[in-house]
Amino acid sequence: MRKRVALVTSGLGTEYGGIGVVARSIKVALDPTCDVFVWQHPPFWPRPIRVARVAAQVFLGSLTPPDLIIYDHVHLAVLHGSIPKLRGIPYVVFLHGVEVWQSLIARRREALLGATLLIANSATTVAATRAMNPWLPSVEVVWLGVSVTPRPIDAGGLPPVGLIVGRMSSPERYKGHDAVMDAWPLIWEAVPGVKLVIVGTGDDEPRLRRRVEQERLKGVEFRGRVSDAERDLAYQSARLLFYPSDQEGFGLAGVEALAFGVPLLGLAGTVVEELFPNGEGVVVARNLQRNSIAEAAIPVLTDARLASRMGQAGHARVQNTFLEEHFAIRFRRALAHLVPTVKDNEKDRTSGALSLVE
Repeated sequence: MRKRVALVTSGLGTEYGGIGVVARSIKVALDPTCDVFVWQHPPFWPRPIRVARVAAQVFLGSLTPPDLIIYDHVHLAVLHGSIPKLRGIPYVVFLHGVEVWQSLIARRREALLGATLLIANSATTVAATRAMNPWLPSVEVVWLGVSVTPRPIDAGGLPPVGLIVGRMSSPERYKGHDAVMDAWPLIWEAVPGVKLVIVGTGDDEPRLRRRVEQERLKGVEFRGRVSDAERDLAYQSARLLFYPSDQEGFGLAGVEALAFGVPLLGLAGTVVEELFPNGEGVVVARNLQRNSIAEAAIPVLTDARLASRMGQAGHARVQNTFLEEHFAIRFRRALAHLVPTVKDNEKDRTSGALSLVE
């Protein structure tokens, strides 16, 4: 008999950011063998209405209780203790990054302590969470995956275009926009014809645009919010993705870029070093200082052979480890003792794919 699984989420797909992409991947992973019901908490609705909606869905769903509930965010997991009929149902909470890299108290702490299983997107996420919350129970690490790209680009054959993909949020300025802009005059001076394309939007975009204008940064182009197809075209037109973020739990944009064969500029001591331990396709800046960013970026933007080699190595790593199918295998295996969907002959074809972090 197929198990009934409820997925409590803000939404599925890129419209809902990286967490929405993960939620969609969770549903895709379980759809072949489970009946998956989505209980949505629409983030764009006024708070009282969205809380009432998801509470109503959870309550109605409890009338025919599922076998398992998956909360794709700790803030949603607090609902579990609010509805008596759900309290006996096992549940899973997915940990992504900064939302749990803070002291978790009251209902959020109770939600994690009461969970049947905690899953995180990386060991980096677990370590940062436990540093702030030493009481954190064991966590299964399940690396994420991205879509298959038909054919990688030859990064060295492209003009020297740098790319930033990410939300521009004033409360969460950790995507690296400012650090790259700080370094941009040095890069502009060293790389003839270099260009910086910025994809994404948010309430911090006006400030960043003012920086470009006031500091007279040349070769910088804002694309704003784009479709998935336009984003993919931006990847296919870039020689280097700037991703010097020190607060990413996984960093889907970086892996997406490498899937296309675009080298990645990451930051030392971050999740990039966990995911690409041998530096496959990655150049690492020592810190967020302008000289460090420039010194890491300039060789890739000026040396076509280096860019090509890095892009090929990164693409190969993603193809072997970080596709959606790899995530599906890892995720189903993590849930096997709760939802027995894994066939005896299904093997994890990825190295370091699944681990228990105490």
